[in-house]
Amino acid sequence: TLALSFGLSSSSRTLVPTRSVHVVSRTRTASSLDCICIHCKWVTTCEAYHFVESKHDQPHMTNNPTFVPREGSPTIHVNIRTIRNEEDRQNELERMWREHAAETAKAEAAAAAANVSQGGGGGGPLVGEAVYDFAPVTTYEYDVVQCEDFVEDHGCFVPN
Repeated sequence: TLALSFGLSSSSRTLVPTRSVHVVSRTRTASSLDCICIHCKWVTTCEAYHFVESKHDQPHMTNNPTFVPREGSPTIHVNIRTIRNEEDRQNELERMWREHAAETAKAEAAAAAANVSQGGGGGGPLVGEAVYDFAPVTTYEYDVVQCEDFVEDHGCFVPN
């Protein structure tokens, strides 16, 4: 895992490096629960958390956040991971087989529908929609770990 620290610039709403420290960790397994935002009273209206939601492809708590953290805050760790052990590799293979089974079912259904609409025949190869890449998977996780405007409020976060 490579963890980088960034702050959110309020003028451009982009990430800017806050320090040049790079941490490599082989044991830490971060999750969305590492983000301090879920315990902050501003979470439902915060532009920084809105940014984190976007990066995680999560639905937004609000489409128009009204709270803007002060300049240079918060500090956001960006964790970059690739497959690093046999368990990760096995989990990735299982994920690909699940996707393959789902794509096969879709292709069979499409072929059956085409066969019916064309009055029989068929018999060609099944072709699914997915293209598989067997390269190691890299994931990015964004966690707010420090914020000058953090106001503790446990229980205020209700995931979508």
